[in-house]
Parts: sequence; structure tokens; C-alpha cells
Amino acid sequence: MMFINAARAVFALLFVLVTWLTVTPNPDDTKESLAIARWISAMLLGDSAYSDKVAHFMAYASLGGLAALAQLRLAGRPAYTVVALALYGIALEGVQGAMGVRDPEISDALANALGAIAGTLSGGLMLTMWRARA
Repeated sequence: MMFINAARAVFALLFVLVTWLTVTPNPDDTKESLAIARWISAMLLGDSAYSDKVAHFMAYASLGGLAALAQLRLAGRPAYTVVALALYGIALEGVQGAMGVRDPEISDALANALGAIAGTLSGGLMLTMWRARA
């Protein structure tokens, strides 16, 4: 139970951080994404230009994985949780445009949704494997 509570706390903190980073303006003197996202983009996609999409994917994959590990369930169903995370990531892209913070991008919204799905599936698989070992 302590592990689940810790995962829920980390999920809540990451949820707030991802939301804040999404709705606040990027300073003009910063690079678009994290160095690790640039590296992953260059290694997997052959071009670091996709690093922003990789960063979006990683953020929502982390949220999805933590949601699975924390056993978060909307209306008692984990599937609703992943759908809610994916829709939240899509909606936040729209909020960016409405607030005039940044330009919303469909590709960012798609990266958010795919990250939430992949993270939830990965976290669920890890949880299943962990339970099987116990």
C-alpha cells in the first residue's frame, strides 16, 4: 500500500508539473525540449527536430505509467484513466492556443495521447509482472 501511495503522490506532482509547463510561456532563450529528448529523437528518428514531440510523448508516458502503477481508476476502470489522460493532453494543447501562450499543435496532442496510452500499457505490464513474482 505504501508503494501505491508513493506512486500516487509522484503522479500528482508530475501532473501539476506537466500542466504548468504546458500553460506557461517558453522563455525565448531556452531550447524547445530537454537534452534527453533531443538525443532520443536523433537516435530513434534520425533527426533532433522531433525532440519536442519526443518530450511530449515522454511526459505523458510517465503520467500513464505512474497512473497504472498507482492503480488509478476512473469509475473503477483503468481504461477510463488512460482515456482521460489522453484527452487531457489533447485539451491542454487547445488551452495553449486559447491562452495565447504557445501555438497548439495537433502533433503535440497526438504525442501526448500516444504517450499516455504507451505509458499506461507499460506500467500495467510492469505491475502484472511484479504481482506474478510475488
